[in-house]
Amino acid sequence: MDVDAVVLELYGLRPADFTAARDARAARARREKDTAAAAAIAALRKPTLAVWAANLLARTHPDRAEALLRLGTELRRAYRELDGAQLRALSHEQHRVIAALAAEAGHVAAGAGEQLRESVVREVEGIFHGLLADEETARQWAAGCLRKAPTAAVGFEGLEPAPDAVPRPAAAPRRTAEVPAPPAAKTARPAADKDTTVVDKDTTAAGKDAMAAARERAAQASAALQMAEEHLSEAAAARDRAEADAAELRGELAALKERVETAQRAAREAKRRQRQAEQARAKAERTAQQAARRLAEADRSGG
Repeated sequence: MDVDAVVLELYGLRPADFTAARDARAARARREKDTAAAAAIAALRKPTLAVWAANLLARTHPDRAEALLRLGTELRRAYRELDGAQLRALSHEQHRVIAALAAEAGHVAAGAGEQLRESVVREVEGIFHGLLADEETARQWAAGCLRKAPTAAVGFEGLEPAPDAVPRPAAAPRRTAEVPAPPAAKTARPAADKDTTVVDKDTTAAGKDAMAAARERAAQASAALQMAEEHLSEAAAARDRAEADAAELRGELAALKERVETAQRAAREAKRRQRQAEQARAKAERTAQQAARRLAEADRSGG
């Protein structure tokens, strides 16, 4: 059995249909004595609604999937090269692209019969954010076979800059126009002045080197600050999404608790009525038995 073909088929199904189809394919593989395929298929996890919606978007709009892959490649390159200006521009772009993709995933899911709640749409956004830092999982998603949401990441954790990368400044430092020195007086200078001139030139060169080093350190600090700000922004957005999800889940949990309590009260009432009915039936049986005995006695007396 072609496991890849089965994976492609299963992860295109709605989550409600996944388990039965997976078990049927695994059973077929066992009947065909393909134990390796049976084990691989049986181990497949049912996708969440958000993962299914993300897969559906990649399957129906492969051009959008490729666009996200390209954005991830550019972001990872900018991070490796410590290109602060490019990283900041692409980070702003990623928020716009991901919001649009998540909204589109909601539309295609609705067209397939699944209306996504706001919390699920936020989960889809989290999936797309995670894909930007994980090239292998992003490729899996682009094929429409994402099995589970990637681990939530802040920035590019685990992705180290290139060893020879030097942070690039956001903009090239503007050079100050040099003011020409006034012409020297045409007077004879003593021999000692030549030594002073050499010292002055050495001092000027050292000063320029120090300024260049300071500019490089400033550029590094600027790039590091930009990346830290982007990471902080992403962390804050992730925190907001998590808090919103937690609030929604708390509301759902409260509603479920209320439903459970109502069901428990109904169950207790049903048990009480059942006991009353059983008691009434037992009483009726005793009455019927007594009536039957009296009738039998009457028949014997009359005979």
